[in-house]
Order: sequence, then C-alpha cells, then structure tokens
Amino acid sequence: MEEKILYLLKKNENYISGEEISRSLNITRAGIWKHMQELRALGYDIVAVPHLGYKLVSCPDKLLPAEIKFGLKSKILGKEVIYYDTVPSTMDIAFERGLKGAGEGFVVCAEAQSKGRGRLGRHWASPKGKGIYMSVLLRPQLAPSEVARLTLLCAVAVCEAVKQATGLQVSIKWPNDLQIKGKKLAGILTELSAEADRVRFIVVGIGMNVNTTVSSLPPGATSLRHELKRNVSRVELTKLILREIEQYYVLLQKKGFDPVAQKWRELSITLNKRIRVHEPRGFIEGEAVDIDTDGGLLVRSDTGVIIKKMAGDVVQIH
Repeated sequence: MEEKILYLLKKNENYISGEEISRSLNITRAGIWKHMQELRALGYDIVAVPHLGYKLVSCPDKLLPAEIKFGLKSKILGKEVIYYDTVPSTMDIAFERGLKGAGEGFVVCAEAQSKGRGRLGRHWASPKGKGIYMSVLLRPQLAPSEVARLTLLCAVAVCEAVKQATGLQVSIKWPNDLQIKGKKLAGILTELSAEADRVRFIVVGIGMNVNTTVSSLPPGATSLRHELKRNVSRVELTKLILREIEQYYVLLQKKGFDPVAQKWRELSITLNKRIRVHEPRGFIEGEAVDIDTDGGLLVRSDTGVIIKKMAGDVVQIH
C-alpha cells in the first residue's frame, strides 16, 4: 500500500487530499495516516496541511522498491524488487529465490552487507547507505560455457550507466573489475545454477562504491564521491544500471555477443598489455590480445602460443 500511496504523491506535485487518496485506493483515513507514518519512518519527508492534504517534499536515497521501480520503464529487470536494510549477501538471497522459481529480472537490494563477497570468496566492503549492493536474476538461453559473456555484458552496462550519471570514464580490467584511473570502483560477480547443457538461471551481483568516504575504502579503491567531490543519487544510478543491463541483454539475444564484445574491447584496460595471470596452479605471462566468443581472455605467451583463460587474477606488467 505504501508504494501505491507514494505513486499518488509523486504524480501530484502539489497537495493531494486525504479524501482523494481514500477514494483512489479504497482505504480509510486512519489507514492513510498509518501508512504516512511508516513512510516517514523510512525517510520520506511528507507534510500534512489541514484542508489541503498531503505533499511529498523529498525522498530518501535508499534502494527501496518504490524508489527503484518509479519511472524505471524497463520490460524485464526490476519488475520485482525486494529490499533489506542489512543482509549477509544479496547474492545468497537472489540465488535462493532463483531456486524457488523467481522470475527473470528479479532484483535484491540492500543498504549494507555483513558478508558481501567478490570473486574467489573475497570480502566486499559494504558500508551502510554508501554503495550499491544489488543482485539481479536472469534466465538466459545460454550454455554454461557462455556464462562469462554476462559478466562482461554487465561490466559494459555499469560503465555506461556511470558515464551517463556522472560523466566519469570507467574502464574494465578483465574479468570483472571496474576502475577509474587504476583504482577499483566496482566489481561484478556471477553465479549460476545449471545442468550439463543449459543454464537454469544466473545471479549477477554488483557492488559499487558510490558515496563511500576515503576512510571507509580499502587500499586501491575509489568511489564516485571521492572522484566528484559530491554525493551521487544511488537510486537514480541503480535505475540507470538496470536499464543499461536490460538494453545490452536484449542486444545479446537479438544480435549475439559481437556488439557487446566490441564495446567491452573499447572500455578494456587489459587488452594489448603485457600481463601476468595468476591462478591456483601458478601463473602465465604474455600479451592480452583479445577476448573470445565465450568471454575468455586470449593471452599470447612468449613462445607465441595463444592461451585461453576463463578465470584468474590479472596483473599488468610494466
């Protein structure tokens, strides 16, 4: 009901009477008052004036379903959004819901994560109310070997969204690090449920340092606030990210991986560099020459052999 009341308040720039709300939503005046109190507790500034009604003055910059869904204008992503103040990990919730049949485009957002994680089980710092901590469930027609395409796709989409919102140029370090001037801004994590020949669903996790202060950032990281010297609306940026992911996701379905791969190449800071790829069994060195149709990184070793890597930590060698 709060979402419906908010929709009415947002549609009306001026006051809307309690009578009109009551008639539109078939709710009592006492019920309206109760829901207004609950909205205020969430951080909405709503004024009430006798004989005029209610007016929405400002909205909190929280990743609330009503905020994300209002004006989102998407066809797939964000039709269902759930929100938590604090969770261990949005990935775990999205994955569990995927196993229970949640639909494509299902989104989980949180203000904070106590056990946020990145690739290889690494910890992702998630200070409360400062970043975007979000997981999206997709059900693509892909083979398990092609899942890396979605990691690269989402990296491109997030870069594009940040550029639209802030003007900042974000680069991609293979496979999933988004950087500004060599410092980590965001990461993309992909987990899947699959059979031998088909993907049941994929959960894409996005962690981004938005309004995080320098003192809360780990070494080698940055935030949009640090780069811009001002805060950025997390709600508006989240909407942009969802729209961009959907746009590239539809493009992937219609035209294949090539357009996405080309855009990834333009944003990459890994290609055409001499790199070292670390993995559990050791490392290889060579020149990163391209990505292949599965999203794997192609590395030309010093012997001239092209080696395909689907995972590993990349370090640029100067």
